[in-house]
Amino acid sequence: MDRSFVPEVEEEKATIEDFFSDENESAGGSSSEEEEDEYGGPPKGSTKEKGSKKKKKKKSSGPLTALPSADLTPAEFRKRGKELIDFLADYLEGSRDRPVNHQAIQGYLFRKMPKIPPRDGVSMDDVYKEIKQYIFPGLAQWQSPKHHSLLPAGGSYASILGSMLCDGLGCVGFTWADCPAITELEMLVMNWLAHLMDLPIDFHFFGKGMSGGGGVLQSTTTEALLTVMVTAKRTMLDRLRETMPNVPEWELQDKFMAYCSEQAHPGLERVSEVAGVRLKRLWTDREGIMHADTLRFAIEKDKTKDYFPFLVIATVGTIASTSLDQITKIGPILAKDNPNIWLHIDAGYAGSSFICREYQPLLHGIDYADSFSMSAHKWMPVHMDCACLWVKKSIHLINTFACEDPDGPLYIARDDKNTMADYRSWSLPMTRRFRAMKLWVVFKLYGVRGLQQKIREDVRRAKELEKLIGEDHRFEIMGDVMFGVVAFRCKRPDNNEINHQILKQINKSAVIKMTGARIGYKFWLRFVVSGRYTDSEDVTFSWEMIRRTTNKVITDHTERQHNEDRSGMPNYKYVLLIGQETRGDDPELVNDDDHSSQQM
Repeated sequence: MDRSFVPEVEEEKATIEDFFSDENESAGGSSSEEEEDEYGGPPKGSTKEKGSKKKKKKKSSGPLTALPSADLTPAEFRKRGKELIDFLADYLEGSRDRPVNHQAIQGYLFRKMPKIPPRDGVSMDDVYKEIKQYIFPGLAQWQSPKHHSLLPAGGSYASILGSMLCDGLGCVGFTWADCPAITELEMLVMNWLAHLMDLPIDFHFFGKGMSGGGGVLQSTTTEALLTVMVTAKRTMLDRLRETMPNVPEWELQDKFMAYCSEQAHPGLERVSEVAGVRLKRLWTDREGIMHADTLRFAIEKDKTKDYFPFLVIATVGTIASTSLDQITKIGPILAKDNPNIWLHIDAGYAGSSFICREYQPLLHGIDYADSFSMSAHKWMPVHMDCACLWVKKSIHLINTFACEDPDGPLYIARDDKNTMADYRSWSLPMTRRFRAMKLWVVFKLYGVRGLQQKIREDVRRAKELEKLIGEDHRFEIMGDVMFGVVAFRCKRPDNNEINHQILKQINKSAVIKMTGARIGYKFWLRFVVSGRYTDSEDVTFSWEMIRRTTNKVITDHTERQHNEDRSGMPNYKYVLLIGQETRGDDPELVNDDDHSSQQM
């Protein structure tokens, strides 16, 4: 039948009876009765008599009947969704002009918002109003070009679109059969990223099922480290059971020892506590580097005490100063003397830089590693959460996290012929979000060159700050600036208190935001190029704020020291000023600011 001449009317929705039609009806075709029901009248050229027609089915009112009465209608969703895009775009574009730090005090939302939820729903306009009135004052501008604290928050418009697709599609990853696209797209983007970083071929997925390696997306670096530690523990425990079958399992686990540097991820203590093992942080040099000889000595000493070293976590790009542990030496030492120890390389922040060829030599020695992790949401233009973990042998993950129990409350048959990754057995969560969609959209819209340009631009800004700091004889920089983080400190006078005060005054101003780090016995200031819009003018502006604040702190410190040396008593005027600074109501403090600015 030629339907090109049929007027457009509302199509009747399928019902369950349509899937259980009589056997003599064609599965792919439609009878004249079906056409008659669909268009509300007999088809053109039909020879059927009116008396032989089936009773017309009652038309459904569409998807609205399946929605809760309080939910948005499709038309309202379309309208409000477009408004939300404009709302977010305006917010991100205005991040440069807002104070970089929040203006909230603890408990401010509890005092301003109702104690119970609303009985009846409100309009989206009221939601926007309350967001601006209550939520905005408690937000730090992580996307601001003047936000130099902690690590980059990632993010881009492309990532937002990917996140909307992830949530909007509403799929849940479990097994391959439950949603093949979630599994296979994740495998694909992890292979893409491994290829860009030039990871060893063993970390790539080649459809070998349980016998090969591959990558998995997780929420944060902490979850990736927990996955690795529990897997390494289970692998070592299985080996010890073969050689020491009569020793209780709890007694063996009590002797397990993991190693990392004192500058490694700060969440490793809680990870080791959850995993039920001991963790030993090892000494680093003045630049925060863990040496291979230090690790070898610690392992040999613990062996004499009947401990079982089972895991070494080497860091490439520490949080404090982006220092690099000696992975080129650690790997060969473990392979020669302790081949059963699991070697994991964590590059949470710095790992994104390895998509650029000039940084890939820093990963020499990764061939000896059993696993590798980085967080794409820390430096690549990807929103949280998007931590990436690769392993050489996925069978170790499966042996640790698989929970296939035929007698359990929910039995899902295992497909022995499956060559795709069964991600429910690769980490602690059994279900997963469609995180790969977010990463895939960023890959597609940015392209490799766009991602590399983003990394190189941030490094260029950090090198600009390095040059500015080098021109001021009062400061020193830790090592060479290789990434987008600069660790520096005021060395004249050489006093940790000075640097603490500089950081405190900078963050109090809310013009820029920074953090500090303790490496050895010294306290360092950290400047992170984190904003997606940070340019050379922002770096110069931030440095001028740092320099002015340093002038004021040093002037106050010198005046206090002079008064103490002259009278032998502390300068109580200075102590009073420090106490009044917390209230922000001291007129003399404003005069001091003006006085210090005139001295510059």
